[in-house]
Amino acid sequence: MKPRTTSIPSIPLHSPFYATDNAYEGDCLGLSVLLELPEDAVRAVLAPTPFDFVTSHAWVEFYTFPTLTGFSPYNDTFGDQYAVFGVVVPASYGGVHGGYYAHCYKNKDFSASMGREMAGFPVKAAEVHVQKTGRAMTGRVACPTARYEASVIVGDESVADPAFAVRNPTLLLHVIADVEAPDSVLLEQVISRDVSQSSDLTAVEAEPAVNYRPAPSEIDDLSWLEAGRPVHADFFSGRFRGALGRVLATTEVSPRLLDRVAAIKA
Repeated sequence: MKPRTTSIPSIPLHSPFYATDNAYEGDCLGLSVLLELPEDAVRAVLAPTPFDFVTSHAWVEFYTFPTLTGFSPYNDTFGDQYAVFGVVVPASYGGVHGGYYAHCYKNKDFSASMGREMAGFPVKAAEVHVQKTGRAMTGRVACPTARYEASVIVGDESVADPAFAVRNPTLLLHVIADVEAPDSVLLEQVISRDVSQSSDLTAVEAEPAVNYRPAPSEIDDLSWLEAGRPVHADFFSGRFRGALGRVLATTEVSPRLLDRVAAIKA
């Protein structure tokens, strides 16, 4: 078997989208809003996953990087700076409490590729714009299947997450399809990733406002957030650093993959 000629496990190897697997960092700022939601809406989001229900709440977050190094294989100066919109649902798996990343939208292809390939973030491409002017910070996301807006007025008191609405570490469901069989899984695993431990971010209180807008297509990923009522918010900033994940469990493996592994070991 020929050895790999690159150290980046990107798909495909000859044309990597990203420059690293975890050694990226930058100055980061963002807003987070905790929504109270109907319990059945949250349970419906968790239903197709192995994660257990914790509370009828979800976090929506916008963040951006004024500086970012080590992520893109080129000097990224095109368009808006790298920005993200995410929806994080407090959940648990095997006694580990964290935040299931239910939705993720990014405005750069290199970050979308790494998040999906490596860790199982449900990244989709979208227009994501985040702006801070004085004490006001706004974020908006728009694509065929999602539109959402949030804003905060930044305070000056330090604030901690409500104890019932845990969001770190991030819980992810990483699924690789089987190329040889329709509607089949080659490998499925549950991953925990905790950038709160690798980063130096601080949060202060904020006064929130949110605005769900119907998606322009027949599919609306965020319709379950329409009834969300803001109950907590913060503005966070500081140095963000990437982190590797930790596999909590392998929940499905194709027999064909196991046969191939056995043949390699033989």
